[in-house]
Amino acid sequence: MRILCLHGYGTSADALQYQLSGLLHSADPSWEFHMLSGEIECPPAPGIETKFTPPYYCWSRTFDAPSIEEAHTLITEAIEDEGPFDGILGFSQGASIIASFLLEQTASHPEEPLPFRFAIFCSTTIPCASDPNYCQSLMGSLSRQDQQRIRSGQDDQLAQLPTSIKAPIEEFVKVIKAGRSITREPIRFFLDRSIEEIPCALHPDHFAGRLSIPTLHLRGHNDLPGLSDCALLVEEFCNPKCRKTILHSAGHDIPRSGSELRQFRAGLEWLIAQSQLTPQ
Repeated sequence: MRILCLHGYGTSADALQYQLSGLLHSADPSWEFHMLSGEIECPPAPGIETKFTPPYYCWSRTFDAPSIEEAHTLITEAIEDEGPFDGILGFSQGASIIASFLLEQTASHPEEPLPFRFAIFCSTTIPCASDPNYCQSLMGSLSRQDQQRIRSGQDDQLAQLPTSIKAPIEEFVKVIKAGRSITREPIRFFLDRSIEEIPCALHPDHFAGRLSIPTLHLRGHNDLPGLSDCALLVEEFCNPKCRKTILHSAGHDIPRSGSELRQFRAGLEWLIAQSQLTPQ
């Protein structure tokens, strides 16, 4: 059983290996976890610099379509160079990159099987599009006034947006506000751009792609405010008949010990069993 793993923003493959250490030590020894690293250097996530030496990486600093496409390319290259893989796991931004990669694959090639039989989303943030056509469908007809409302990032201004863009933008802004301690960037860094460069969140009310493969979702009771909403949004994209959610007390992290680690391991065992039953 081979699983490709993507780390979170401002961390590294070594940091994710530590976050998964409880699972790695207790899982079936035949399971292989391949750690993939982002290539964009960025400031460290809070507390990371005390445990891990630089550099620290992310999959995208700007969340716009071209940078998300570059992150997707890293997954494709990993499959070609190191695959095949049975499943894929991501934490935080890594989970959101996996979500957008799989959802866009499903939408663009609905008759083709995905390159993974299952997916694990840990404390996922908002998935953003790499497809400029999707972004154009949301942003292309906005008035100048609506574009300025988006650039303001202010809740009262966003509330006046048309329904074609309101929910995706509000969810994205909620995440970048919640994640300022991680990205260390102000809201205007993401939104005060030309309309073509503003990130477009994938939202189940606007994006048709859905995942049929089995999925496991880990969410922290005490995660950063707003991020639990992202995890719920990603769950809406997944088949409820082969979807399992685990709530834990580790906050924006992954359980490494005790009953919650055992629950995580049992969830992964369930997921693997489901993947062997579920046709692609």
